[in-house]
Amino acid sequence: MEENKVAIQSGLRAEIAEGFMEKLKTAFEESYIEVPEGKVDLVDELATAHEELEEKFNDAVSQTMELKEELEGYKRQAIIREASKDLAETQIEKLTSLAESVSFESEEDFAQKVATLKESYFGQKTASSAIDPEDEEEGDETVEISESMAQYVNALRKQIK
Repeated sequence: MEENKVAIQSGLRAEIAEGFMEKLKTAFEESYIEVPEGKVDLVDELATAHEELEEKFNDAVSQTMELKEELEGYKRQAIIREASKDLAETQIEKLTSLAESVSFESEEDFAQKVATLKESYFGQKTASSAIDPEDEEEGDETVEISESMAQYVNALRKQIK
């Protein structure tokens, strides 16, 4: 008896459900309510339609999330590209790798964070900006330099101009 407990319960439930349906059918017939044969499986059809719609919904949500992540990636790249216009390739790669760990909440917020990263890592003056052209034009001080050093100074002056 214990071994067949599940089978017995399932059988009893099926008999009760069949009895209920028969009595319901009888009540409908006595009240002159006609239920077409095609409408009997309406609940099953609705359950199947519900499952299909739920599956489509889940697919649409996952696709939307993928597109949102992709759009965020493009926005991140555009902001980093804009911030790194005046940097060398190695500095751009460094800035990109640093910005990967920064959270993206909005475009403005991310742009500020990238600008902060850029300032903190690449904010030092470069060699070309360290030589002030105004200092060169003053010419008050005359310093004697060797020929090889003179060539370097001339090359630097050409780069600045």
